[in-house]
Amino acid sequence: MKMFFRSLFLILFSLLLFGCNNVVNREPDILYKTITTSKLTYIYEKAVFRSNRLGSIPEGQTISVLLEPKNRWLQIRTSSGLVGWIETRDVLTHSQYDEWQQLGKKIESLKPQAHGDTAEEANLRLRPGRESIKVLKLTGARPVEIFSVAHTIKPGTEPKEQKPEPPVKKPVVEKPKNPSSKKPKKKKPEGPVYETWYLVRTSDGIFGWLLSGLVNLTIPEDIARYAENKQVLSWHILSAAKDSNGQEHPTYLSLERDHGTNQDFDRVRVLYWNPARKRHELSYRIQNILGVLPVEVTRVDPGQPGFPRFKIHYLDEENPGEVIIEEYELNGVQVKKLNSIREKI
Repeated sequence: MKMFFRSLFLILFSLLLFGCNNVVNREPDILYKTITTSKLTYIYEKAVFRSNRLGSIPEGQTISVLLEPKNRWLQIRTSSGLVGWIETRDVLTHSQYDEWQQLGKKIESLKPQAHGDTAEEANLRLRPGRESIKVLKLTGARPVEIFSVAHTIKPGTEPKEQKPEPPVKKPVVEKPKNPSSKKPKKKKPEGPVYETWYLVRTSDGIFGWLLSGLVNLTIPEDIARYAENKQVLSWHILSAAKDSNGQEHPTYLSLERDHGTNQDFDRVRVLYWNPARKRHELSYRIQNILGVLPVEVTRVDPGQPGFPRFKIHYLDEENPGEVIIEEYELNGVQVKKLNSIREKI
């Protein structure tokens, strides 16, 4: 009997000890995941600066948040399993990270509208605008796909409030000045100047908004040389044929705009290759429209069934709440409008 109770005691003691160890060693639940946004984030043993540094992690690293005591600190766990405390300013907040993830899902449903290479240093942002949250900094020129565009007013060009006119004073007679003594002042552009932002994704899957000045569009030379005074925003190949030397000559769809405006594009052109003159020439043009991306393109090369098509969207100036969608077909070098519909925005 004594042996029975002794064995039972040992079993219960072992179960209790095992349970305690599980409680002690159980990892805390994850509240949410996020990424680091500082160039270097230090991990501390405790939520105070005087505690020991356990290590550091670079920018753009995914971490798990374990505790969020609503102060300047977060308890986190790195991908390598290191648990410690970091400052909240070094990461995206929970809501910001969710918004960023939604941006990535949006990109998955879109087709690239253009391609380019980033500057050596470029800040990816959560939203269009210089004051928007920085997601991370891209270092080194990287190829990117461009999926959408947005426009914000350039700082310093915002429309100013009109001040009341001062009371009329008696005119003061001034001596005539020598017109050649001073150069005439250059007039400042009236109205705000807009900056364009690109929604981009790198080849390794990093995404966000980039200022257009930080992206060098890889525009085909045959389009760029005929852009005149316009900025090429988006381009697509409708068809392509090879000459006797095996060189491919595409038929391009080019979407263009004026610099500094808040329009995605205001001119659409189709450029075909003229084999007799050995150059691209204009086949069709649509201009003076309030175009909005995306443009939809169906490429069909010679010998394949069907004809190339493209669909453009632009706003109705008289009815700002409606968008006009027009579909066109390319047959040889001739472009024909197939249909036009209106949709509420």
